[in-house]
Amino acid sequence: MSFVVNGVTIKNPSTFKIERYNVTTMERLSNADMVGDLIAKKRKFYFTYEALTGIELEAILAAVDTDKLFFKLTYPEDGTSRTKTAEVYVGSIPAELHYMTKKNTVWKNVTFNLIER
Repeated sequence: MSFVVNGVTIKNPSTFKIERYNVTTMERLSNADMVGDLIAKKRKFYFTYEALTGIELEAILAAVDTDKLFFKLTYPEDGTSRTKTAEVYVGSIPAELHYMTKKNTVWKNVTFNLIER
């Protein structure tokens, strides 16, 4: 199975995690009761790479750092390749430089998340 971000196949992450959450309008009334409405159910997709070459990192950055704010994600789930019908956007992308030579660069502990629109 592969991961496709904005039409670009990227390296499979060392760790892939899905966070499911509700978007609500929760608030407390004057008697301290909680009220609200469920607006939507969303997901956040976490990608972690123990190590990436400079070329692999550039491929990921090229897929997410475009003029378009939202893009599609295809990811494996439950043994199948599932395409999100909703679009996602990218959060921050921290990376630590592991080593660099004239011919090769390796980044470690690269993480980013894609958040459902």
